Amino acid sequence: MALGNAMIADQIIPSLKYLASSGFDVYIFDYRGYGNSEGKRRINAIIEDYREIIDLLNSKYGKRFLYGVSLGGAVIMNAIGSGAEYDSAVIDSSPSRFSGFGCPERIDPINNLPDDASKIFVITGKKDQVLDSDMTAPLREEAQRRGAKVIDGVDFSHPYMDRSLEAHKTRTKLIQHYFTKNPD
Repeated sequence: MALGNAMIADQIIPSLKYLASSGFDVYIFDYRGYGNSEGKRRINAIIEDYREIIDLLNSKYGKRFLYGVSLGGAVIMNAIGSGAEYDSAVIDSSPSRFSGFGCPERIDPINNLPDDASKIFVITGKKDQVLDSDMTAPLREEAQRRGAKVIDGVDFSHPYMDRSLEAHKTRTKLIQHYFTKNPD
């Protein structure tokens, strides 16, 4: 799992029990400069770290599942764009672009979407107050055109910030089902 900005692993670990209870080994790391991790927060370095982490974990597992939340969705999309192997990926409320904030266009998640996006599930929420539809819709819509599963949840807020427990449970069930039922 790749975390969102301002999230740290210790805070999110308990929320991932639903994946562990489905038989998944869940790995979560703090980015450089987050939590107790050393280093400076630099998007290019974070992306490169995750490319290496994914390669390492892929060498140990036959099934490869990626889950990115918000900024983490962008990190995962960059890993996918660079050729990381995976069986399924969930991109949960990722911005479509960073280039409007001074980052190079090559790291825009939408620019790292594969031509065949059928192994990707993109989730966004109509009640997301962190990333509004203008920021998330282009990736979701282009992913759908390329074969991804997509949902723009009526009751979904930003991940792990859903306003109701029912919305949160619905989101986690969708993710769990996608990883457990998605064909090889």
